[in-house]
Amino acid sequence: MSPRWRDLPNLSSLRAFDATARHGGFTGAGRALNVTHAAVTQQVRALEAELGVQLVQRTGRSVSLTEAGQRLAQTLANGFGAISSGIEELRRSEERKPLRVATTVFTAQALILPRLPEFWAKHPGIEVAMTPGFTTVDLLADGYDLAIRGWQAEGPGIETVHLAQTRWVVAGAPSLLGEGPVDVRTLPWIVPEAGLLDILRQAGIDPDPSKRVTVGSPHLEISAAVLGLGLTLATEAIIRAELATGQLREVDVPGLPETHYYATMPSGPRRAATQHFVDWVKTLF
Repeated sequence: MSPRWRDLPNLSSLRAFDATARHGGFTGAGRALNVTHAAVTQQVRALEAELGVQLVQRTGRSVSLTEAGQRLAQTLANGFGAISSGIEELRRSEERKPLRVATTVFTAQALILPRLPEFWAKHPGIEVAMTPGFTTVDLLADGYDLAIRGWQAEGPGIETVHLAQTRWVVAGAPSLLGEGPVDVRTLPWIVPEAGLLDILRQAGIDPDPSKRVTVGSPHLEISAAVLGLGLTLATEAIIRAELATGQLREVDVPGLPETHYYATMPSGPRRAATQHFVDWVKTLF
């Protein structure tokens, strides 16, 4: 049966009476609800007036329930208990759900996966389900908690949070670059995407089509660069490890722009796990 909300007493007065019944008086109820005992007394009196029934008997400082009060107390105990159990089960089920994260293959491989044990050490109860790819997912339609992207997504029902600023880097293997000065216009390039070519053109570089190396799969570009097959253009965050180990060496190319990473999420209330993950990802850059 659907509740007749307009016929129900104020929830605050019901809570005050429930706490009074549970704790045996107004003082204990006040401590439980973090209000004064006078406030509890006023709420219980208002409830009695609204129902037209005496619920408690006051003898000095002691309080006991009338027969009607006992019946209402049992009803409220059952009702509030069911609500509490339902909410707790809802929270547990949400905590058990994996955190669904969409991102690029490079971001997953270079930044997130190598340090994911650090996140689990801080938040051992959060399961992370990564979906690396080169296509943009529909967060709302596909049920993702967030996406880590190198651009700021916009649209209805979408919220974007800035994660970090980094820079574009041209790099190549030492075997390709040699020891002397480097003329990037004479070397082969592993730059298949039009968007990356546009970035190079902004810096005054337009690789000859005959010198563009195609490796067949975007996620092999950095590996191909490490093997000396050509220069690559990537963000510093993505190739930081290869630069640190000397597998790749940065080539000075003036005029390359800064770039940014963002976390894109459905608007509205979000799981605590989502916020924990976003805060952690910021530390990776």
